[in-house]
Amino acid sequence: MKLRQKGGHLIHMPLDTLFTMSELFGSLLQKYDAVTGEYIDDRTLTPFTLKPNFSLSDKEGVMAGDHTSELVNCIWTVSARVNNAAPVRGTHYTINEQTHALTLNFNLDPDTAGYVRFTADYIDHRRGDVLKVHWEKQLSCVSATDWKVTLRTEWQMRTDLIPWKDRGIFGIPVQLRNGSENIPDAKAVYQWEIYEVVNNVGSWRSVNRQRDIWCRGGEQTKQISIEQKYVQRILIRCKAWPVGQTSDLQIQAFLLRRFYGLYDDDLDILEGAYIFPETSRAVAEAYVINRSGGRIANPQQYFDIEILYSRGDGNWWHVAHGTRGEVPRTMFPVDGTMKHLFAELTRELTALLPFTLDGAYLTLDGAILTGQHPIIERDFEE
Repeated sequence: MKLRQKGGHLIHMPLDTLFTMSELFGSLLQKYDAVTGEYIDDRTLTPFTLKPNFSLSDKEGVMAGDHTSELVNCIWTVSARVNNAAPVRGTHYTINEQTHALTLNFNLDPDTAGYVRFTADYIDHRRGDVLKVHWEKQLSCVSATDWKVTLRTEWQMRTDLIPWKDRGIFGIPVQLRNGSENIPDAKAVYQWEIYEVVNNVGSWRSVNRQRDIWCRGGEQTKQISIEQKYVQRILIRCKAWPVGQTSDLQIQAFLLRRFYGLYDDDLDILEGAYIFPETSRAVAEAYVINRSGGRIANPQQYFDIEILYSRGDGNWWHVAHGTRGEVPRTMFPVDGTMKHLFAELTRELTALLPFTLDGAYLTLDGAILTGQHPIIERDFEE
């Protein structure tokens, strides 16, 4: 008797990655004493080493641990000025081929800046994925005897806020510095502003917590607090200067936007894919898959989803809003010239935006009323 075989598929979940860069025997910032001609720290005496660390975790617990040695296509890029020339590998820096560590043994020219960049790939042979690693930081050298004010931040200039990876309330920090030293908060002024377009004219204005509902505090400090669910697209900046020295004004701008990225939407017919005499209903369920291949939980929180039904005559009936729709037998085709079709329409939702009337926010018991709406009109074709 011949065996009837049917194969299955082994699904591996995406890996969670953690990449860090260890800074050994120094820092990215150097100071130069113009009076003594000495560097702090002097990298020709104590080389500065950057060592990458790449670790993984997975739900099966098989891949967990350090995988730095398995990185491939490792590339270090060093950009700086050394005696008004570019650094040379083997002379000014070295790379350990086993640990991928970079060692700098040169001093930057005073009051110049550069950068170090590390890129690498990790190949997940289980899924056939290539995981990208990218790390970049600034190198700089400041004269210790100069008054040199800068506004530093570790936050990226553009932030994509993915709706189903809600950060909740998060802070964007900045720090006013003189050379390599932080200026104490009591001796620094911070002011956050937002770019606003009114009647096709754009201008900067101060962040107002009562007006800018995404702001949760810190608009006059070195860290502004933002709640993600209210952000559609905002361009903000921090203006900072030492107390009494507005001539040393420093500015740092940030763009934040609600971003869906790559995803796919589809539906399954759960009941009634085949119509028999006893079939009393048909049920369809819509779903959304993110770019990692997993289904998004509760997609109706982030999308306007509509289930539609047609008998193939060019007409589509609205069945339900949400991920699940049901039609009774009375809506089924009555003869062989008709079809039995489900469809879904998925539209991205905006952030929670305030309702306005004549330019003023609508409120209820003192609270601003907000809501979401699809970013595109309801329009579809077969």
